[in-house]
Amino acid sequence: MNMIAKDWIKLKSDQERSLMIRRAQTGRIIIICSYCVMGLACFFVTVLPAFGISMRLTPNITDPGRPLPVQTHYIYDITKRPQYELTFINQAISVAIAMTAYTAIDNFLSLLVFHICGQLDILKKYLQYLDKNINYHEVLKCCIVKHIRLLRAIDVIEDTYSTILLCLFAYFTVTFAFYGFRMISLFDEGNDMSFAHIIYFVSIVFNIFASMGLYCVLGEILMSQCNEIYYAAFNNKWYTLNRKIAEDLLFLMTRGSKPIYLTVGKISPVTMATFCSLLKTSVGYISVLHTTKS
Repeated sequence: MNMIAKDWIKLKSDQERSLMIRRAQTGRIIIICSYCVMGLACFFVTVLPAFGISMRLTPNITDPGRPLPVQTHYIYDITKRPQYELTFINQAISVAIAMTAYTAIDNFLSLLVFHICGQLDILKKYLQYLDKNINYHEVLKCCIVKHIRLLRAIDVIEDTYSTILLCLFAYFTVTFAFYGFRMISLFDEGNDMSFAHIIYFVSIVFNIFASMGLYCVLGEILMSQCNEIYYAAFNNKWYTLNRKIAEDLLFLMTRGSKPIYLTVGKISPVTMATFCSLLKTSVGYISVLHTTKS
């Protein structure tokens, strides 16, 4: 966060500022869409039960006379007033806080990735026109320092989110498979679901699908942006520069040639190829469950 604050406070040209604003606006759109999807899920979980409409298709013995957002075991009688109202308000607040905290992790990652992409855009502009600068030695020095700083920031993000992504991707794969199997089973059995239930199930599946896709898209964008630094350094007229400057440029090109990406538990890169593999695995689980049931 300190790096982001310093980058915005530091003096910059109008072009650099427009690049940063464009990337920040993309991250802002993702944040708005994420909270809209979570708001829809929160509506189904907390608002509809207040009117006696439950989204659960298989109630069990823990269901009270009136539905509550969360199904659990209660040590007191919640069918009486004001126990029911207080329990409902407490669960509604807890669900809203949990959804906000859960979405904040995704949004913070998108904020970091798009800020770094904005800084990489600025760095790419400098490298593309390096030969046109009179003091290209100082410009190259600043580019190398900036590139190292951004790579260290990416390493910090990787160390922070690697284990989180491993847990989330495992959760997404299994949950997506079970919800898909549940929807197929409902249609096979010919159960008459209400329109609200259909929207609820579709919103959950879409939420899981969008969350997996968001992580992979962010990883793909970051990897692509880092690769563009290598091509920007290679495609400028380095052969017209001083020999010493060209040799210094090789260090940046050598480091930029190595693939840079986020990983899932230090095992697999977070890219669209990984996203397709996860979908393939989930569909395979759905097929196995459906065949076993049949």
